[in-house]
Amino acid sequence: MSHCTTYPMVFRDKRLLFRAMRETGLNPENRVWQSFGTEWQKKLGIGGEEIGKLLTGKRGRLHLIFMETEDGLQPVFECGSLSGEALEAAGKGLLAEVQAAYLRCAVNEACRRYREAGLHAEVSESVTAEGPVFVLTFGTAGKSVTVTKRADGVIEERVQGVTGRSCTDATAVLERLLASPVASSLQRTWTPAYQTTVEDRELQVLRLTRG
Repeated sequence: MSHCTTYPMVFRDKRLLFRAMRETGLNPENRVWQSFGTEWQKKLGIGGEEIGKLLTGKRGRLHLIFMETEDGLQPVFECGSLSGEALEAAGKGLLAEVQAAYLRCAVNEACRRYREAGLHAEVSESVTAEGPVFVLTFGTAGKSVTVTKRADGVIEERVQGVTGRSCTDATAVLERLLASPVASSLQRTWTPAYQTTVEDRELQVLRLTRG
């Protein structure tokens, strides 16, 4: 292993998030959303303040709304029949489903970009007690990135078969889709393989071709 990176999962790509919500049966749509001061105003549709066009989805009476911030798309839950701890519990379960689907979309997007760079790449998926696990294998000589979403919402990446500092190129696409733009959110643990002076040529190609 050349390095291990952990970071809190963030929704960064609205297009992939739309796809993930669709996969979880939330019938996503971009719609104008309003904020109301009271439940009474909301029921009557009066006195609302327009927030903007937001990505929303719905399961039963539970609404999932994503607010666009500098740190990515942040989820907010609304439900006319739930509040407090009950709303929090229902939202937590639904959010875990969306996170797993979004992670799958992100790993598949990284795989697609590897292939566009001319590298062989494929994805396998499994579920463990820790959470969903995706293994992205690419290139030659057993190179891979193993991505795990832990129960606390933290993403863990483990890079195998890559030597030199180009190992960070193996995860750059994933981190642009899954991590906060704040560099300090990434916690990396390096191994001796990272200090190797020979750079991986396949990943150098990926670095030159990635968008």
